[in-house]
Amino acid sequence: TMPPALGIALLYALLTPSLSEQKDAVLRLSKDVLSDALTGSLRQGNTLQGALGEVPLGSGRGLLGNGGLLGGGGLLGVLGEGGLLSTVQGLTGLRIVELTVPRVSLRLLPGIGVHLNLYTRVALNAKSLLGWLDIAVEVNITSRVRLTMDGTGYPKLVTERCDTLLGGIKIRLLRGLLPVVDNLLASVLNRLLPNVLCPVVDVALGLVNDQLGLVNSLVPLGLLGSIQYTVSSLPLVTGQFLEVDLNSVVGQVAGGLVDYPLGKTEAVPTPPRVPMPPLPPMVDTSSSQLGLSVNFLSSVLSVLQKEGALDLDISTGMFPELPPLTTSSLGALVPAVFEAYPESRELLLKIAVPEAPVVTLKKNKGVIQLMATAEVMVIHPDDVQRSLCLLNINTSLLAQFSVEDNKLKIGVSLEKADLSLVSSSVGGFDVSLLEMLVDQIFDVAFLPAMNSVLGVGVPLPRLLNIDFTSADIDVMEVSAQAFPE
Repeated sequence: TMPPALGIALLYALLTPSLSEQKDAVLRLSKDVLSDALTGSLRQGNTLQGALGEVPLGSGRGLLGNGGLLGGGGLLGVLGEGGLLSTVQGLTGLRIVELTVPRVSLRLLPGIGVHLNLYTRVALNAKSLLGWLDIAVEVNITSRVRLTMDGTGYPKLVTERCDTLLGGIKIRLLRGLLPVVDNLLASVLNRLLPNVLCPVVDVALGLVNDQLGLVNSLVPLGLLGSIQYTVSSLPLVTGQFLEVDLNSVVGQVAGGLVDYPLGKTEAVPTPPRVPMPPLPPMVDTSSSQLGLSVNFLSSVLSVLQKEGALDLDISTGMFPELPPLTTSSLGALVPAVFEAYPESRELLLKIAVPEAPVVTLKKNKGVIQLMATAEVMVIHPDDVQRSLCLLNINTSLLAQFSVEDNKLKIGVSLEKADLSLVSSSVGGFDVSLLEMLVDQIFDVAFLPAMNSVLGVGVPLPRLLNIDFTSADIDVMEVSAQAFPE
């Protein structure tokens, strides 16, 4: 269903473990998005300026001489139709003085590109032997445009053919006092105007190509890293949409890249890549559709983990909702602690995430498997810290997704946590005694801190000024075994 109108049709962000070709995102655009982009480029102040001014009339022999525009001996130019003197005779100073912003319509050409139609009105003036001419003409500019890739891997729209069709020509003499019908002048304009107006298409497409190139731009991932989307192959054109396959490269501020295809991959443990399946059908009312793979989400979390953004140190008083972090409080749960420290001492809890979290996507929900360690440090005099115990906390986090400011926001909540004791300076003890405290620490401290980091948002690919804010989000599970190798 369509969301409330905001000038934007359905923007469908699809998060899915994704098929065979190495790609991390798929972006589909309807023809309306391309049409809006062209209209916007044509409205820019300087786009139409190149068409204004003098219209070249051909060779130095003029319009009527041998080798001129009309060729032959010029008899037709002198007499015109029905024996009347033609306005073409002595035509000089033909100038385009006004060009209305074209009305854009287009259709997609499967496997090729776009058939483009621009409707505009052109005002010209000129001098002839009959006097000053004011000319108004309606023009349809039609172009066949091919979608290609340039040498640097950017998608590019290139004009293959351009024609103009004139209609509704109005000619007035003597500053508009005398209307004139002159089919010969119409023939002249039919031959002259394509050379002047077709470059307008090229200028407009050039501005659209600049926008298409932005999809490969480097965008910051908060203060911790950056993301670069790169077009992985020649975009697909169907009768309904333009489909662009993207790879993502997630990098650290002070390090290299933690995913490919660009650069040398760091030795960062990441989950195996999941092949990306086809997106579901795009409904006719959608303007765009975005699919993000589980690989992309895993790469982002891998950067946050490697930068230490998910680590957290907690001391007494940092979170008033928690009980005091002292040996006395811990000893009330674990008697061995009280026996080792009969006098109460302050504790420092150091939570770290030593491995990259693993993302899995299931129908209507995302799950993040996060292995954390929690080391309990006893603060001795002179701020000397000694380890009391080290725990492994194997957690399953539920992930919720939203889009704001064209960024994917991820929020997590605890589904379950399993504790195990790695080491202890007070001997072995039953870690289940700490389960309630660990749940409280995650609820009050660790997860809010993690959500604060994830809340910065993951920038989504920019293409033709699409903003996915308030997009509908579907989380889908697709079995890789369901698709052929």
